[in-house]
Amino acid sequence: MYTLAKSAEKYFRDYVRGGGKDNRKKQVARMIEFLDWAESVDNVRALHGLGKNHVIGFWKSHRELSDATAYKYWLAISKLWEWLDKHEAPPKPFKADKRLLPKPEQNPAGNFFPNIGSAIKFTRESQSMSLLKLANLTGCDLMAIEEIEAGNLLNASTSDVQNLLGILGIQLFVPRNK
Repeated sequence: MYTLAKSAEKYFRDYVRGGGKDNRKKQVARMIEFLDWAESVDNVRALHGLGKNHVIGFWKSHRELSDATAYKYWLAISKLWEWLDKHEAPPKPFKADKRLLPKPEQNPAGNFFPNIGSAIKFTRESQSMSLLKLANLTGCDLMAIEEIEAGNLLNASTSDVQNLLGILGIQLFVPRNK
């Protein structure tokens, strides 16, 4: 447990005393995981320094969570927000609506591109998708997508590239040497 979670222990003790103990212990464990993540990744040093951008970053780095599990984390973070007297509810996890996702084109011959950025740009444009829509669907930063499409992958995170490939339905093919 990091320093940030230790500073929230006073809330945890009173909370676990009442109600369904097992559920409350699980919620406290989720809060501690969020606080440890915020401290280690975003360098948050005080509870009142937490904000919606930290929650959004947590959701981005935990996209693999099922809808039910993400909702449980959101409930835990909401309780933490209540204790900290935050005025707004924390942002809910964003899951791309399957109906809004583009349909992958069935092209048995396939298209081959010299790099990932050009494949992403070609596919996005062939599906008449704006950069803004792609950013909203993937949760990636607009500037990061532009950099990736330009072929600059040095500053791109692997998760952003994976999200772009997955949303656009792009499959990688590595030819074997004969």
